Amino acid sequence: MKGIYICLLFPIVWAACDFRSKYHKAADEMAAKLPESTNMNVGKQNYSLYIPKGWTTEHRSAYGIDYYYLLAPKTEEDRNTSINVITEFMQNLSLEVFKTKAIESVKRGIPSASNFEEGGLTANGLQGAWYSYTMEPQGIKAALVSYIFPKDGIAYTITAGTEVKDPSRYRSLFDSIARSLKFTELVPVKK
Repeated sequence: MKGIYICLLFPIVWAACDFRSKYHKAADEMAAKLPESTNMNVGKQNYSLYIPKGWTTEHRSAYGIDYYYLLAPKTEEDRNTSINVITEFMQNLSLEVFKTKAIESVKRGIPSASNFEEGGLTANGLQGAWYSYTMEPQGIKAALVSYIFPKDGIAYTITAGTEVKDPSRYRSLFDSIARSLKFTELVPVKK
C-alpha cells in the first residue's frame, strides 16, 4: 500500500521541486515513514487520459515511484493543482479491500488527513473506486481524490489534488479525467 500513500504526496512533491521550502520538508517527513516500493511501477499496459486544454504532462520519479503527471497551468492563487498516475500490484486483493487498505494507509501515514468520502466510478467500462479527503501537512492545506482502477491484478491509481481555497470547483474536472482512462493495445509494426 506504499503506492497509495506516496501518491498522496504529489502536491507536496511537485511543489518541493519548485519552492524548496515547507513543501520539501513536508514531503521528506512523509517519505521517511514509507516502506520499500517493491510492489510499485508494475503497470505496463498502455493507457490514455483526457488532458484539459492548457495542462501539461510529465513523467517523473520521486521516492522510488514513477509518476505520470498532468499539471494545471500555474497561477498566483493556484500553484499546485495536479494529477498523477501510479501503478501498484494489488496482491490478489479485491478492489474494495484494496481501497479500504489504501484509506487505512492514508490515515496512518498522514495524521492530518480528514473528511474522508468514498464511492465508485466507471471508466470506459472498467469499474473503479474513489476516495477523497483533505490534509494539512506542515500547514499546507490540500484536498485530494484518488481513483483506483484494477486491470490484470494491477491498480492504476489516479490521484488529483489542489491547494486552492475552493477545491470543489475542480472535482467535476478530476472525475472526467478519471472517467477518460482507456487502456490501449500495442499494435505491432509490420515490416
